[in-house]
Amino acid sequence: MGAPEAAEEQQPSGPGASPGTASTSQPSSVRLDAFAPGGRNFQSARDLYVWETHHHVGPAGPLAVVEPVLPTDEAVAEVFVGRSAETRAVLAVLDPAHGATGMVVASSVAGLAGIGKTALARSCAAEAVARGWYAGGAVFVDLNGYAPDPADQVMPEHVFAPLLHALGLRGPLDTSAAGQAAQYHRLLAERAAERRPALLVLDNASSTAQIAELMPRSRVHRTLITSRHTLATRGSRTLELGTLAPAGARTLVEEQLAFLAPGDTRTREDAEGTERLCRMCGHLPLALHIATALLARDPDQTTGALADELARARHRLDVLDDGERAVRAAFELSYRRLTPEQALLLRLLPLNPGPHIATDAAARLVDMADDQAARLIRELARAHVVERAGTGVWRQHDLMRAYAIELLGSRGDDQGGASNRLIEHYVAQAADVMTALHTGTADPTAALRTAEDALAWYDREHPNLQAAISMAATFGDGDGALRIQEALIAVYAHRGQTAEWEAAAWSAVRFAREAKDHPGRSRALHQVMLSLEAAGRGDEAVVAAENLLRFQYMVITAALQTEHVTDSRRLLEHARAAVAESERLLGDRERRFVHMRHEDIARVALARGLDDTFEVVGLRTPRPAAEGPVELPGSPQEEAATWARTALKRLPATPAYDLGLDPYARDAEKAADRALALIPEDPGPEEVEGWREVCDLLARYAALRLAGGAIARGLGEFALVTWRERTLPHVAGTYDGVGRAYKFIGHPAAQARLLTDLARECFQSGDYTRAISCQLYVEHIAGEIGDEAGQGEALAAIAHAYLLLMKHHRAVEVAQRAVPLLTDANRPGAASRALTTLANACHSLNRPTEALSAALNAVSLARSAGDLQGRVAALLVLGLAQRDTGSAEDAATSWRSALLIAARVKDRYLTHRTEDFLRSVGHLPG
Repeated sequence: MGAPEAAEEQQPSGPGASPGTASTSQPSSVRLDAFAPGGRNFQSARDLYVWETHHHVGPAGPLAVVEPVLPTDEAVAEVFVGRSAETRAVLAVLDPAHGATGMVVASSVAGLAGIGKTALARSCAAEAVARGWYAGGAVFVDLNGYAPDPADQVMPEHVFAPLLHALGLRGPLDTSAAGQAAQYHRLLAERAAERRPALLVLDNASSTAQIAELMPRSRVHRTLITSRHTLATRGSRTLELGTLAPAGARTLVEEQLAFLAPGDTRTREDAEGTERLCRMCGHLPLALHIATALLARDPDQTTGALADELARARHRLDVLDDGERAVRAAFELSYRRLTPEQALLLRLLPLNPGPHIATDAAARLVDMADDQAARLIRELARAHVVERAGTGVWRQHDLMRAYAIELLGSRGDDQGGASNRLIEHYVAQAADVMTALHTGTADPTAALRTAEDALAWYDREHPNLQAAISMAATFGDGDGALRIQEALIAVYAHRGQTAEWEAAAWSAVRFAREAKDHPGRSRALHQVMLSLEAAGRGDEAVVAAENLLRFQYMVITAALQTEHVTDSRRLLEHARAAVAESERLLGDRERRFVHMRHEDIARVALARGLDDTFEVVGLRTPRPAAEGPVELPGSPQEEAATWARTALKRLPATPAYDLGLDPYARDAEKAADRALALIPEDPGPEEVEGWREVCDLLARYAALRLAGGAIARGLGEFALVTWRERTLPHVAGTYDGVGRAYKFIGHPAAQARLLTDLARECFQSGDYTRAISCQLYVEHIAGEIGDEAGQGEALAAIAHAYLLLMKHHRAVEVAQRAVPLLTDANRPGAASRALTTLANACHSLNRPTEALSAALNAVSLARSAGDLQGRVAALLVLGLAQRDTGSAEDAATSWRSALLIAARVKDRYLTHRTEDFLRSVGHLPG
């Protein structure tokens, strides 16, 4: 084996290399569903601030949690009590009509913990969105300004990226914080110029440094800030929030109890006891909220008796100030009424290092089935010691979290076992994310079955994943940290977030090094290379490729030393792929070094008794067996079939979207070419069946290569461009050759099917010109064999491609040829889609009457075919035609029908595209 080079990789230096902190991506919209019928009696002034750090394991840097603000009717049902004046004051400032001063308006809500700053801000923001004030977007940001460790406070540079995602930035993010700041303010300026105001809710700010760079520069936009003390922000209106007035506190208890225990009259029967109960809670909303839940859980207890219990509990807490004593007393009484299982879960919840926890993760903490844990955590929610943050997602108030941590430390619970189970849970979920993103689907039993599921779960759980990575690393579980980190890398790669991608990859390098995981470290180095390449930093990517190539010495050495031959094979296959990837960027500059690595791999393979698939090819002349059959058979058909099978064997298990990722792609291509060259142009009748077998084998080979397109689309735009521009032309050449072979042996239908598959892939990959070329040939073949349906479907596909190429006249001509063929062949669904294309093209050519006629026929045919997706598309263009011909009400009816049908299909992509279209035409608010 060659002399060992320095295997230690070097992190690139210079501008843009290795951002210190990875940005987070946009969290998904969280619906606050009620746990009981009719919604939840949600106290208006409740502070929802969540402490986002584990009590002894901090996250790897601040966790930027950014959520879209939901309108009131989509959020959890809330009954606000005692804050009507404050609500009116905040809404008066948030109203976009209020802005004559020309200043940026910010409403700062200052107050103690537990007094209800966050709830007031959330409520007012939701109401403002419900009133349609913020067409430019409304987002909620938790700045974590009162974290115990100041390093965990969220600063503007941590927020720009997720804010841009949440506000709907189109196009790639800048790789630097300064560039993202510029993009952020440019986006807000564009929204202001369009008169589309945006609302920023900046929660839990402790200093002006956290908010100054986030403030919009236009008076069109609004900012609502909450803080535990007054912040000096220029142009702001400050609202100091105090405890509830006695009457407001009493009303809160009465109305909340009426919701939790309908018909309960104890507050009226013991008015004096209710007054004392409110005083014992210090008129603090959080304490009142918990005390009322205690009353609801014990129907035999009077309000006076509960007030006496609180008084005794407060006496034991005399060292605290009044506000803290009231809240802690309520905590103690509530905790005493929990069952042992409920109490254990409450104590273990702070072990989850992130800001919220899903039901399945809570189940892992207490080592229970999901349904059992769901029952427990719902009971905790009814006791108001946890709160619902979305469907199946929960969080704790920071004061309750601190109280649970104290209990955890004093009860001797098994923190290690619970923490390990939680990390294993996130590792398993991370694996499902990677599977879904890489293949588009996951195991049918997995919770995350599609890429969309994976991204939605990731957006919700991203803060937890970041914190779990740090937790795993702190506990010495480098392998767990690496596995979760790889899921973050996969998402950043999928979304093209190159700065976060690179930073996450370097973190993975560190975790793999600590875990002594050579393949993992190699994978991480590869991701560093890919992220730099995707960012257009070519020179740094080449340096990363050299790092990757050097490190293969460690992987190959491990392959020699490992006990099991199967592990050795796996390591050598990994090294071979890594060398090929390095070579793709290095080219001829490290040819000798690359060949040395290939020789090392072959030498170890020989020593471990592995087969000749690891044999060196390239600079030295290989044995004939390296690229073809071991023995050449007798007949040409047998020889061609053997070459075809060799081509199939040379393909990787997972289709490659880039020939450079597959070191045997050229060998496979050569073998397929050898098989094609043996097929005669005019075989005898007795030979046709033998050649048919060869053609079928080559068709399988071509289809497997074509599957690389689906992989590329799942990996994002960079991979798709690579596939479309570098690999698809090669695959198309193979399809052309196999298609001609089918023609030689007299099987035009098989040729047409093959070309239809290629055309479909070209269309999905955005190569519409090639798709048209293929479908023209298919239409010609279908016409020759009298297949009217095939002819019509090919023409419909051509018309659609012309439409997307903006060649509307050609689209009209071809669609008009397709419709009668499909109608005569009794293909109503296909005819409907051709008519929809025709209607779209006529609309673009400003021929509204023709568009209306085509769209009406398209809707009718789609309905008769039971084609719901086709009906949605036809109804959308029908609405355009109706609007263009002066029937605005009919247009609105068509668009409403389209939206309802899209919802029935239960296809989130279809619903999303339909909603985007309806926003673009002004039917839905932007």
